[in-house]
Amino acid sequence: MSGFDHDFSQPYSNDRGLKQSAATGTGLPRLRDETVIESDYQRDQQDEQSSKKDEPPPAKPANKFTVTSPAFADGGKYPVEFTGDGDGVSPPLAWSGAPEGTKFYALQLWHKPFPDRDEVKSYWVITNISVTATKLEKNTKGVGKDGYHDKNRTGYDPMKSKGPGVKEYHITMYALSAEPKFGVEKVTRAELLAAIKDITLAQSTISYKYERGAK
Repeated sequence: MSGFDHDFSQPYSNDRGLKQSAATGTGLPRLRDETVIESDYQRDQQDEQSSKKDEPPPAKPANKFTVTSPAFADGGKYPVEFTGDGDGVSPPLAWSGAPEGTKFYALQLWHKPFPDRDEVKSYWVITNISVTATKLEKNTKGVGKDGYHDKNRTGYDPMKSKGPGVKEYHITMYALSAEPKFGVEKVTRAELLAAIKDITLAQSTISYKYERGAK
C-alpha cells in the first residue's frame, strides 16, 4: 500500500484504547460513572423538590399592635406643653397593627410613684373608641367615652409632680374584641381593666419621662 499502511478491509478496533482508558481511569468507563452520579444527583433534587411541595407554606408574620406619638419617642422626654407646667393639653397619639377581630379600643395613662409598690396613679381613661379610629389629635375631645381619673374628673389630667427627680409615665392602648360593658356610670381605671380583662386581643404601651424644671 502506498500513502497509508492501514488495511480498510479490516474493521477498525479501539480495544487497546479502551483498555488503556480503563487502566488509567480515563475515557469511557469514567464517563459512565459520571453519568450514574449525575442521575443520582438529579433524582435527589427531584425528591427534595417533591418533598418541599408537600410542606405547608410558611405563616405570614402578624402585624404588631403599636401605639406611638408624633410629639415624643417611646422612653423619651415629654414635652412641657402636655403637662401642668405648660398648656396642659392631651398629647397626639396614633396606633396601627390591630389584630383581626378588633371591634373597639380603649386607653389609660398611668404612673407608678414607687416602682417597688403596687400603687398606680391614673391620669386619663377613654373607653369605647371606635374601631375606625387610628389616632387622637392633640387636645382631642369627644372620642370614645371619657372615664374618670384620680382627681374624680373626666378627660386628660396633665401631670404636675410635687416630688423631685425624673418621673416615668405610661400610655397603654387596648385592642378589644367586643364593646366593654360597665356596671357603673362612673368608669375609673379599675372598672376599665376589669371590663376588658377577657376581651383584650392586644395591647401596646408608650412610655415617657418628665422632670419638672428640667431644661
